[in-house]
Amino acid sequence: MIDTVELNKLNKKLTEIGSKLNKAAMKIPSEVAQELTIGANEIRNTIITSMQKEQKTGRIYRKSKNVEHQASAPGEPPAVDTGELLRSVMFDVHKFAVEIGVAGGGPYAEPLEFGTKKMEPRPFIDPAVEKHKQAILDRVGDGVFEVIAKSVKSVK
Repeated sequence: MIDTVELNKLNKKLTEIGSKLNKAAMKIPSEVAQELTIGANEIRNTIITSMQKEQKTGRIYRKSKNVEHQASAPGEPPAVDTGELLRSVMFDVHKFAVEIGVAGGGPYAEPLEFGTKKMEPRPFIDPAVEKHKQAILDRVGDGVFEVIAKSVKSVK
């Protein structure tokens, strides 16, 4: 093999790039977690907004002498009644995954989301995830690409 001055310069730059990429790789998990947290919060907000603000067309019934409630119809997000389900919508980010769900106060979340033998579904989690899924994936990809691009940009 022949070593040339230019080949040695190239190898030195490649070694430098490799070193910078290794350092950048350590930043990727926190970048991903940051973007996932933003996305999970958007999903949570969409879930809450869908329950609070979307028009409900289900039956209207009297809860007490002076209080009426309009339920959600099949296919609509659940209507807010006591607010227990609404308050229990939570999210958590674990490394490279998002968990969205209902904690503690929403024992009826699963029957509402998926339905039962006696009730059609009132989905509220899956539609919110579907709405934001691609944007989250795009942001994570862009964030990782940016970390990598910054690491090699300074090598001349």
